[in-house]
Amino acid sequence: MKRRVTPLLAAASLLAACHSDPDTTRTAAVPAAHAPQAAPTELPAAVSVAAEAPTTETAAADTADQYETMYVVIADTSRQYRPLRRQLLRLQAATGQRIDTMGRFYDPQKDLIRLPDDDADELYAGDYFPRRLPDATLSVEYTNLYAPAHAKSMALVTGIYQEPERADSLLAVVRRAAPTAFRVKTRMYIGCMH
Repeated sequence: MKRRVTPLLAAASLLAACHSDPDTTRTAAVPAAHAPQAAPTELPAAVSVAAEAPTTETAAADTADQYETMYVVIADTSRQYRPLRRQLLRLQAATGQRIDTMGRFYDPQKDLIRLPDDDADELYAGDYFPRRLPDATLSVEYTNLYAPAHAKSMALVTGIYQEPERADSLLAVVRRAAPTAFRVKTRMYIGCMH
């Protein structure tokens, strides 16, 4: 006998598989298919709620609400961290924006933007944790989180917005200090993977 997954059962399973630590401001990383290749992370296995695999249409419908259109303002990109870090500091001085590293740093031995090995988030400790929430802070991220790019390409992100007008306003300000800055429209994964 085939078991059918009801939307309520699927939602309950998703919520059971997703737990958030209320003491942290991080939400979760993107699924492996969307995570930057610069920071491979093994994700937990999916919770099985049915005897048969869902159809492609069902899987697409179940994950569609876990993506949101975002507008990302990028001042510059590079495969080298140090020039982006210097430009980040110049932009902070020029725009007054806050820098938010989310506790991450660049590790030249691993060639990786990463969290400390002893980070409270055991799943991502020692690995890259992406910036995905809307805000107007400065950080260096992996470009392919927001747009197709080389796995080691890094982006100086100056803001992430849900509204294109707000991104365009920030872009006009950022271009005064970084004339090659640009805006990217992207479908960003916002679902939980913990």
